[in-house]
Amino acid sequence: MRKFIYFVLIFMTISPAFLLAQDEQEAFTESSPDYPSVDASRIFSDDDQSAAQGGDAYLNAMTDKSKEEIEQSAQAKQAGIEVKKVEPTPTPVSPNEQMFKAPEIKIAEQAKTREQIEADVELLYKEGRKYYDIEDYDGASEIWERIITNYPTAKNLYDIRYSLAQAYEYSRQYDMAILQYQKVLAEKPKAEISGEASYRLAGCYSKIDKNEYAIEIYRDLIQRSPNKKETIRAYFNLAAVYMKQEKFKRVEVIYKNIIKYYPNTQWEIQGRFQLASLYAQTNRYKSAVKEYKLIKFKFKDSEWAPRAAMHIGDTYKLAGDYKNAKEAYSRVIYEYYKYDIYVQQADERIKQLKNRKEIENKFYEY
Repeated sequence: MRKFIYFVLIFMTISPAFLLAQDEQEAFTESSPDYPSVDASRIFSDDDQSAAQGGDAYLNAMTDKSKEEIEQSAQAKQAGIEVKKVEPTPTPVSPNEQMFKAPEIKIAEQAKTREQIEADVELLYKEGRKYYDIEDYDGASEIWERIITNYPTAKNLYDIRYSLAQAYEYSRQYDMAILQYQKVLAEKPKAEISGEASYRLAGCYSKIDKNEYAIEIYRDLIQRSPNKKETIRAYFNLAAVYMKQEKFKRVEVIYKNIIKYYPNTQWEIQGRFQLASLYAQTNRYKSAVKEYKLIKFKFKDSEWAPRAAMHIGDTYKLAGDYKNAKEAYSRVIYEYYKYDIYVQQADERIKQLKNRKEIENKFYEY
């Protein structure tokens, strides 16, 4: 009885182990007998096991896809079709992403662009200057106009525009010159070159007989600084415009103002010469001789004195007073003998008077 009980206990202990070993052998029948089985629970957690299973599915799908691509490629080669591998297209950088560039990189790129622009402009300007220096003003203006059109943000555009205006002026395209001088004055009215631009603009107006515009500019220049050296040109130019219009009274006032505002200078001398010439042209010979004598006396130690003495003789000659004319020329010869050029001129004038007198005497004899 005791032996039977031991047998039953031993049987009950061995049976579950045998059954468990049988189940494990059936679960891993496909495994290689050379490698020990591995418990997956020791490697993966529940989540990791799911991911691993998903990865296996992905690899299987990729394998199937690769097989399919290989088969398609082989079929295409048999049909004589070249199969090209399609590379992924890079995503372009949007303009907004340029904002995140390093500031020093953006500044360097901009500086490089500006430097290139200035280099191009300088090269073109020098090329235009070559034409300008040989008085091919049309060639120069064509190049400089191209600079202004193609490089509107160039640094020295103001000076280039002024040069362009001069080229148009010298080629007698006064309308084009006027337009450019106006733009120069509009861009920088207080610049140093603006004064010269104003004179040139007025000169262009005068040359196309738009005298009122020229007068307005000259008068404006005079009103700004009536007694400064820079204004003297405006006085003389304004007088010349009035002379064209035969407004002699206004011309006389201007020359008298020059004498008043610029005493003891070469401008006073030129003003007196012009005033005396005005008197002679308007048949006021005595007033003309008076002005010339004043110059001769006041500036006796200068070259203006013999010149004024010559004009005295010319004025008497113009008035038909040949006797006083001959006497005036004779004074030049012995008073200013150091000035050979005036002595020669006076001697020629005296000979002309003698020939004229001989011709008149012969005329009256007949």
